[in-house]
Amino acid sequence: MGTNLPKHSIPEDCTDYLHYLQDENYTLPHYGLDDDEYEEMICLDWTALAQLHLRKLYAAGSVQCYTVWWVALKHDFTLRDCLMPSTTEHVEVRNITWWGGGEMSSGGFPINRADVPPEEMVTGKLNRDPWGQLLRRTWVSDHATLLMLPSRFSGRVSVNHNLDNKVCLEMHVTACTDDDANLSYTVCTAPNLTALADYMHQRAVEERHSVGRAMPSLVNYSTEELPVEETEGEDHPVPLVRETFTQEVVTRVEERLEHPVWVTPETSYLTQQAVVQYVERLDRLLANTTGTRGHVLLPASWQTRPGELEFDPERFPDPVSLSQTLRKKGFHLALTLHPFVSVDAPGFKAGMTEGLWVRQKKSRLPALARYENWHPSVVTDFSNPRARRWYAAQLQALVDEYEVDRFHLQPADAHALPIYHEYYTPDTDPDDTLVHFMASVSSVSPPVSTEGAVMPPLPPTFVTMGSGEGSWKELETLVPRALTLAMLGYPFIDVGLIGGPPRGDSELYIRWIEAATFLPAMQISVLPDIYGEEVDRLAKKYHKIRKTIVLPRLLEKVPAALQDGSPLITPLALFVPHETEAIKVDDQWMLGDDLLVAPVTRRGMQARDLYLPKGIWKDGITGKLKNGGRWIRDYPVPLTKIPYFILRPVDNFRR
Repeated sequence: MGTNLPKHSIPEDCTDYLHYLQDENYTLPHYGLDDDEYEEMICLDWTALAQLHLRKLYAAGSVQCYTVWWVALKHDFTLRDCLMPSTTEHVEVRNITWWGGGEMSSGGFPINRADVPPEEMVTGKLNRDPWGQLLRRTWVSDHATLLMLPSRFSGRVSVNHNLDNKVCLEMHVTACTDDDANLSYTVCTAPNLTALADYMHQRAVEERHSVGRAMPSLVNYSTEELPVEETEGEDHPVPLVRETFTQEVVTRVEERLEHPVWVTPETSYLTQQAVVQYVERLDRLLANTTGTRGHVLLPASWQTRPGELEFDPERFPDPVSLSQTLRKKGFHLALTLHPFVSVDAPGFKAGMTEGLWVRQKKSRLPALARYENWHPSVVTDFSNPRARRWYAAQLQALVDEYEVDRFHLQPADAHALPIYHEYYTPDTDPDDTLVHFMASVSSVSPPVSTEGAVMPPLPPTFVTMGSGEGSWKELETLVPRALTLAMLGYPFIDVGLIGGPPRGDSELYIRWIEAATFLPAMQISVLPDIYGEEVDRLAKKYHKIRKTIVLPRLLEKVPAALQDGSPLITPLALFVPHETEAIKVDDQWMLGDDLLVAPVTRRGMQARDLYLPKGIWKDGITGKLKNGGRWIRDYPVPLTKIPYFILRPVDNFRR
């Protein structure tokens, strides 16, 4: 802590002064922290440099949290704290492994495989920015320690920058910095990672409550208290908010696991006829399947202009017929939504009068952005309740007229707006509005998926991982990014487009579909038959493997995922936390309690090293039994194979 303070400086104790202010009913300056109730507090003051407030919060069951609040007492000074990469226990130095943050362009599972320079931790685009659009400003260590940033953290974050194996937080204070500029965060400890996971899920439940209120027919809330024996004291029982989901939510989640989202290829002139032709190809591809077949997703170009929320009448002359045609073939028609509204859209001027758009700084004029980097647009201000109601009314009209009630969200990332802008609600940033966008759409119909989130969304909504350009780099980081999200309490993950956009690289397509077969959910745009009969047969083979081996294990995990946010895929570090070698593994995972997967994600590789935890494992490729608790070096993996192993019960070998 305080890495920029003089090494041998000794602070003064200012705790009594803070207690005096509190006794006199002065408001303590803890902007950014939501910790009104605490058990103990310490204040330390480095004269004319900085002041530190440490608070011990009341324990939440077995989880004990502390808040840290720094303020600079001079200009041109940088407040800076870093997570420790190691600790000393009984004279022995032990390394600490950290996971978290969210999607990173570098993968970053664990953090010593990332490299993020000091930057604002806001949503962005993979390969353009260090962070993707799926974040959770939280890190977890193998020592059952948790670091959480407040929702409005305005400092900078670096991750393993210059290979220092640290997560560092910093706030540079200048003469132009706001008076309330500070560096604040929360640290928690627990006896194990399971307790921390439960605590993180409870926080997600509380944070997304506004979305649940928008869809009362699908989720009910109840409050209970932790049993007294699990709390630190009877005077401060811990309330728990529970979510109970209806069968419709369960059904929607299971549908997403059972079927891909079929994304119609993005073209410069997408038409209703082209969509029907694509669905006819799908119908032939899925000739042996009956019942529901998933969603057919239209890109945002289904509208005449961005944000018009109306089918282009020239390209889609009969949307009702399109929806009915898809439904007869077992598909749901889904539409892509985003918050951008073209300056040429019919509702632009009225929206400006009503104050529906994000504004320029200290102005009533809307802040101009560019949708897809070319179309002059404004951005809907979802911090404004009036804008949320307007957007929901537009969607409801769409549902009523065209019988379409499935939506996929493409929120604006934090870099989409000019630097100087402001919202209807003060102290709002672009990422704060994600939950309001979700609530507005959910009041009409819960989204199928979203490409942007800073906390786990309310089921049945999945998060869609970034596919970038669909290159080998995205595939190499796919599993580390998915495992990071699983560690952060995101159970319902859609790994995005298989192979990204069409590139003509059959090896990339095959390796991508192999990995995605064993992950929770996926999207497919380019159909496998475009690569020839061999790839088409291979895709059908993996469809059968998914149906017989993968789906039963995923579906078995759904009730726990809905109840407590437990992941559908388990990193080895959670599966065998006491095996030190497992902590190093960033490209393998467990399905259920017995299926280990280790895909090949690098171009041209037909062998890989893999780690088998302790036990007896059956090789899914050769059928042979292998002893675990060791690394297998140079395991051969032909292009058409993916390594997977099934843990055999010990009792099978005692008979």
